Amino acid sequence: MEILVRLYGAYIQVRYNTMKTDKLSADIKEFLGRQATVIFLDTSRKFVGLLETEDISKEEFYSKAHIAILELYLAGHKLEQIELKYSPDDRDFDRDAIFEHKNVGQISELGAEAFYWEVFDPRYSEKDGQPDTGWVVTDREASQGWLIDDFEDIYRDLKIELLKIDSIGTDEAVEDALWNFKWSFVNHWGQHAVNAIRYFHYLTYDGKPTI
Repeated sequence: MEILVRLYGAYIQVRYNTMKTDKLSADIKEFLGRQATVIFLDTSRKFVGLLETEDISKEEFYSKAHIAILELYLAGHKLEQIELKYSPDDRDFDRDAIFEHKNVGQISELGAEAFYWEVFDPRYSEKDGQPDTGWVVTDREASQGWLIDDFEDIYRDLKIELLKIDSIGTDEAVEDALWNFKWSFVNHWGQHAVNAIRYFHYLTYDGKPTI
Protein backbone atom coordinates (compact mmCIF):
# COMPACT_ATOMS: atom_id res chain seq x y z
CA MET A 1 0.00 0.00 0.00
CA GLU A 2 1.30 3.46 -0.88
CA ILE A 3 0.37 6.71 0.82
CA LEU A 4 1.19 10.39 0.32
CA VAL A 5 3.10 12.08 3.11
CA ARG A 6 4.13 15.72 3.41
CA LEU A 7 7.87 16.40 3.60
CA TYR A 8 9.24 19.96 3.58
CA GLY A 9 6.09 21.34 2.02
CA ALA A 10 5.82 18.73 -0.74
CA TYR A 11 3.93 15.49 -0.91
CA ILE A 12 5.90 12.35 -1.69
CA GLN A 13 4.67 8.82 -2.24
CA VAL A 14 5.97 6.12 0.08
CA ARG A 15 5.12 2.50 0.68
CA TYR A 16 3.37 2.25 4.01
CA ASN A 17 4.73 -0.47 6.28
CA THR A 18 2.28 -3.36 5.84
CA MET A 19 3.96 -5.85 8.17
CA LYS A 20 1.74 -7.64 10.67
CA THR A 21 1.52 -5.54 13.81
CA ASP A 22 -1.44 -7.19 15.56
CA LYS A 23 0.82 -8.64 18.28
CA LEU A 24 2.73 -5.43 18.92
CA SER A 25 2.00 -3.10 21.81
CA ALA A 26 0.07 0.08 21.10
CA ASP A 27 3.03 2.40 21.70
CA ILE A 28 5.23 0.45 19.26
CA LYS A 29 2.45 0.60 16.66
CA GLU A 30 2.13 4.33 17.25
CA PHE A 31 5.85 4.89 16.69
CA LEU A 32 5.78 2.78 13.53
CA GLY A 33 2.91 4.88 12.23
CA ARG A 34 4.67 8.21 12.65
CA GLN A 35 5.44 9.98 9.39
CA ALA A 36 9.19 10.14 10.05
CA THR A 37 9.28 6.39 10.79
CA VAL A 38 7.22 5.49 7.73
CA ILE A 39 9.50 7.53 5.48
CA PHE A 40 12.66 6.14 7.05
CA LEU A 41 11.57 2.50 6.70
CA ASP A 42 10.56 3.12 3.10
CA THR A 43 13.85 4.79 2.14
CA SER A 44 15.79 2.06 3.96
CA ARG A 45 13.99 -0.68 2.04
CA LYS A 46 14.59 1.16 -1.23
CA PHE A 47 18.30 1.50 -0.50
CA VAL A 48 18.65 -2.16 0.47
CA GLY A 49 16.63 -3.19 -2.58
CA LEU A 50 18.87 -1.17 -4.89
CA LEU A 51 22.02 -2.80 -3.54
CA GLU A 52 20.43 -6.23 -3.97
CA THR A 53 19.50 -5.59 -7.60
CA GLU A 54 21.36 -8.06 -9.79
CA ASP A 55 20.80 -6.72 -13.30
CA ILE A 56 21.50 -2.99 -13.42
CA SER A 57 23.94 -0.93 -15.46
CA LYS A 58 26.65 1.11 -13.78
CA GLU A 59 25.15 4.35 -15.06
CA GLU A 60 21.69 3.52 -13.75
CA PHE A 61 23.12 2.36 -10.44
CA TYR A 62 25.06 5.60 -9.93
CA SER A 63 22.02 7.70 -10.78
CA LYS A 64 19.68 5.82 -8.44
CA ALA A 65 22.27 5.46 -5.67
CA HIS A 66 22.87 9.22 -5.60
CA ILE A 67 19.17 9.87 -4.99
CA ALA A 68 18.81 6.93 -2.59
CA ILE A 69 21.64 8.04 -0.31
CA LEU A 70 20.37 11.63 -0.20
CA GLU A 71 16.88 10.49 0.74
CA LEU A 72 18.24 8.01 3.26
CA TYR A 73 20.38 10.59 5.05
CA LEU A 74 17.49 13.04 5.32
CA ALA A 75 15.19 10.30 6.60
CA GLY A 76 17.78 9.21 9.17
CA HIS A 77 18.21 12.80 10.33
CA LYS A 78 14.46 13.23 10.84
CA LEU A 79 13.90 9.82 12.46
CA GLU A 80 13.09 10.17 16.15
CA GLN A 81 14.90 8.20 18.87
CA ILE A 82 12.55 5.73 20.47
CA GLU A 83 12.75 5.27 24.24
CA LEU A 84 13.59 1.73 25.29
CA LYS A 85 10.80 0.10 27.23
CA TYR A 86 10.64 -3.53 26.15
CA SER A 87 14.30 -4.17 25.37
CA PRO A 88 16.44 -4.95 28.44
CA ASP A 89 19.76 -3.22 28.99
CA ASP A 90 21.56 -6.49 28.33
CA ARG A 91 19.65 -7.20 25.12
CA ASP A 92 21.76 -9.31 22.80
CA PHE A 93 20.51 -10.09 19.31
CA ASP A 94 23.01 -12.15 17.33
CA ARG A 95 23.57 -9.71 14.47
CA ASP A 96 25.76 -12.13 12.52
CA ALA A 97 23.11 -14.83 12.68
CA ILE A 98 20.35 -12.42 11.69
CA PHE A 99 22.22 -10.86 8.76
CA GLU A 100 21.30 -12.11 5.29
CA HIS A 101 23.86 -10.85 2.81
CA LYS A 102 22.20 -10.46 -0.57
CA ASN A 103 24.31 -7.60 -1.83
CA VAL A 104 24.95 -8.95 -5.30
CA GLY A 105 24.29 -5.79 -7.29
CA GLN A 106 26.48 -3.28 -9.11
CA ILE A 107 28.22 -2.15 -5.91
CA SER A 108 30.50 -5.18 -5.97
CA GLU A 109 31.62 -4.34 -9.52
CA LEU A 110 32.68 -0.72 -8.98
CA GLY A 111 36.27 -1.56 -8.11
CA ALA A 112 39.08 0.97 -7.85
CA GLU A 113 37.09 3.86 -9.31
CA ALA A 114 35.09 3.98 -6.08
CA PHE A 115 38.09 5.15 -4.03
CA TYR A 116 38.16 8.77 -2.86
CA TRP A 117 40.02 11.06 -0.43
CA GLU A 118 38.54 12.56 2.71
CA VAL A 119 39.32 14.34 5.95
CA PHE A 120 37.96 12.15 8.71
CA ASP A 121 36.56 14.94 10.90
CA PRO A 122 36.97 18.45 9.42
CA ARG A 123 35.86 20.28 12.59
CA TYR A 124 37.80 18.19 15.13
CA SER A 125 40.21 20.05 17.45
CA GLU A 126 41.98 19.36 20.70
CA LYS A 127 44.23 21.13 23.21
CA ASP A 128 47.90 21.10 22.27
CA GLY A 129 48.92 21.16 25.92
CA GLN A 130 49.98 24.82 25.97
CA PRO A 131 47.41 27.00 27.77
CA ASP A 132 48.48 30.19 25.96
CA THR A 133 48.08 28.79 22.43
CA GLY A 134 44.41 27.88 22.55
CA TRP A 135 43.01 25.24 20.23
CA VAL A 136 44.71 23.65 17.27
CA VAL A 137 43.18 21.71 14.42
CA THR A 138 44.33 18.10 14.04
CA ASP A 139 43.65 15.30 11.56
CA ARG A 140 44.38 17.55 8.60
CA GLU A 141 45.86 14.72 6.59
CA ALA A 142 43.54 13.20 4.03
CA SER A 143 42.72 9.51 4.25
CA GLN A 144 41.37 7.18 1.62
CA GLY A 145 37.75 6.14 1.60
CA TRP A 146 35.91 3.62 -0.54
CA LEU A 147 32.32 3.87 -1.72
CA ILE A 148 32.02 0.09 -1.61
CA ASP A 149 32.96 0.08 2.08
CA ASP A 150 30.49 2.91 2.77
CA PHE A 151 27.63 1.12 1.08
CA GLU A 152 28.49 -2.27 2.60
CA ASP A 153 28.41 -0.78 6.11
CA ILE A 154 25.17 1.11 5.54
CA TYR A 155 23.62 -1.96 3.92
CA ARG A 156 24.54 -4.21 6.85
CA ASP A 157 23.28 -1.78 9.50
CA LEU A 158 19.94 -1.32 7.76
CA LYS A 159 19.46 -4.92 6.69
CA ILE A 160 19.91 -6.40 10.16
CA GLU A 161 17.38 -4.05 11.75
CA LEU A 162 14.85 -4.55 8.94
CA LEU A 163 15.13 -8.31 9.40
CA LYS A 164 14.53 -7.92 13.14
CA ILE A 165 11.33 -6.06 12.33
CA ASP A 166 10.16 -8.32 9.50
CA SER A 167 11.30 -11.74 10.69
CA ILE A 168 11.18 -11.55 14.50
CA GLY A 169 8.53 -8.89 14.96
CA THR A 170 8.25 -8.90 18.75
CA ASP A 171 7.98 -5.73 20.84
CA GLU A 172 11.56 -6.23 21.96
CA ALA A 173 12.93 -6.84 18.46
CA VAL A 174 11.03 -4.00 16.78
CA GLU A 175 11.87 -1.52 19.52
CA ASP A 176 15.51 -2.56 19.46
CA ALA A 177 15.61 -2.20 15.67
CA LEU A 178 14.06 1.26 15.76
CA TRP A 179 16.48 2.36 18.49
CA ASN A 180 19.47 1.02 16.55
CA PHE A 181 18.39 2.73 13.33
CA LYS A 182 18.83 6.14 14.98
CA TRP A 183 21.84 5.19 17.10
CA SER A 184 23.77 3.77 14.15
CA PHE A 185 22.84 6.80 12.02
CA VAL A 186 24.37 9.11 14.62
CA ASN A 187 27.38 6.93 15.40
CA HIS A 188 28.16 4.89 12.28
CA TRP A 189 26.33 4.73 8.98
CA GLY A 190 25.46 8.44 8.91
CA GLN A 191 29.13 9.26 8.44
CA HIS A 192 29.39 6.70 5.64
CA ALA A 193 26.36 8.33 4.02
CA VAL A 194 27.97 11.79 4.23
CA ASN A 195 31.13 10.45 2.57
CA ALA A 196 29.09 8.80 -0.18
CA ILE A 197 27.09 11.99 -0.77
CA ARG A 198 30.32 13.96 -1.17
CA TYR A 199 31.62 11.33 -3.62
CA PHE A 200 28.45 11.49 -5.70
CA HIS A 201 28.42 15.30 -5.70
CA TYR A 202 31.88 15.48 -7.25
CA LEU A 203 31.15 12.57 -9.57
CA THR A 204 28.05 14.35 -10.85
CA TYR A 205 29.05 18.01 -10.85
CA ASP A 206 32.82 18.44 -10.73
CA GLY A 207 34.01 20.21 -13.84
CA LYS A 208 30.53 20.38 -15.34
CA PRO A 209 28.70 23.64 -16.12
CA THR A 210 26.06 24.67 -13.61
CA ILE A 211 22.45 24.78 -14.65
